[in-house]
Amino acid sequence: MKKDYLSSLSRAARWCLPPAEAAEVLEDYRDLIEQEPRSEEALRRDLGSPWNAARQLVQPKAYRRWVAVFAVLAACVLPPAVLPLLRELSGRAMFRFDAYGADWLWWFPDLCDKVIPFRTGLLLAGVALALVWFRRGKGEDKCRTLPKGVMPLLLLLLMGMAFQWVNAWILLNEPVKVWEWLTSEIVEALRLAMTLDMFVMGVIGVFALVKARMTNRRWRAVYIPALAGSVLGMAIYALWCYADLSAVDTAGWQTPILLEYIAITVLGLVGTGVSLC
Repeated sequence: MKKDYLSSLSRAARWCLPPAEAAEVLEDYRDLIEQEPRSEEALRRDLGSPWNAARQLVQPKAYRRWVAVFAVLAACVLPPAVLPLLRELSGRAMFRFDAYGADWLWWFPDLCDKVIPFRTGLLLAGVALALVWFRRGKGEDKCRTLPKGVMPLLLLLLMGMAFQWVNAWILLNEPVKVWEWLTSEIVEALRLAMTLDMFVMGVIGVFALVKARMTNRRWRAVYIPALAGSVLGMAIYALWCYADLSAVDTAGWQTPILLEYIAITVLGLVGTGVSLC
């Protein structure tokens, strides 16, 4: 029971406090509990719930700053990851969600359209803020060992980005012939699969944010490619939805589009490399 209380207290402290302060607080509580063994009921009665115990030590200004940073970072990755999928679902009858006489998915296409032009700003803001906020603090362990789970998720994200590049190749390589060859069902299936890919990236990105705060700052190396993959997917999705590729006849029209995709990918990879240091 004592371990359950300490585990809950550890999660609460690491979320509410900076890493160094959380470690000190946990060590103090661990010593106190070891010196006076008590049941979990007694611990909750004497010390309060784990979250209340952690919140009592919070500096309000510092905690509000962290919550604001978390909200901004989440706002950078979630719109490009979620809105394209919701836009796709809003156009399918099987996913209609009517409540109180209203269709609650009708406004997602318009919201997605408004966010797409800001995709580059979301990427730059998210990468910069993640690198600055989750930088190595004084006295932090310099061990090069990566947290467990980082590499598998990195590989999964890279596979997701590779799938997005496959979609980009389909769109940019001889688009007139491709449009003649692909059936509308295949086009829709590929687009929906890519939006699902982006959604998974967004979920992984938010998960990495929480882990970066509560365990190890190097989890930012998962957040950054998740963000880059979501933004890359949104850029390709915009091409799927808004460009009339069947009528393209200008030589070299793919160049600026490819440069954008390459820049997004390179920034994500460079940010990931820096985050692993």
